[in-house]
Amino acid sequence: MEVKKLHRILSEAARFDVMFNTTAVTDKGLKLSIQGKGPQDSLFLYRRLKHLLYGSDVPFKVATARRFDLDDQEQSKKAMTIYIPDHLDHIEFAELVYARIMDYKGWYDIKTPTSYDHYAGGIYYRSDRDGKGKYIPAK
Repeated sequence: MEVKKLHRILSEAARFDVMFNTTAVTDKGLKLSIQGKGPQDSLFLYRRLKHLLYGSDVPFKVATARRFDLDDQEQSKKAMTIYIPDHLDHIEFAELVYARIMDYKGWYDIKTPTSYDHYAGGIYYRSDRDGKGKYIPAK
């Protein structure tokens, strides 16, 4: 998607997130969350990561202005969520992501999200499924 068009969508959307590349199987529930403070962080991350995510057939979503306006401080800081397909190792993929956004500063001063482990920079990870595939909400 063209960045200019995405900027407009992120600013005006009634929904919290815009989903991309939703065809991969992600039954294990492993995901990366990249923290941010506003739509400008979502755009930065999209620009830096779109080629990696599309090229690896990885589903992801970017936050709209509406998400950043949430009263829930923790949920309002998720600038991008990346859903790791079952055939990929989430730690190895987190390193590929980090290599592309090492200079990203949008996550500074944001607390670690509950139920997530810190990888590096603004990147956190967790599985939202138990051993039987049942969804586990963040606490």
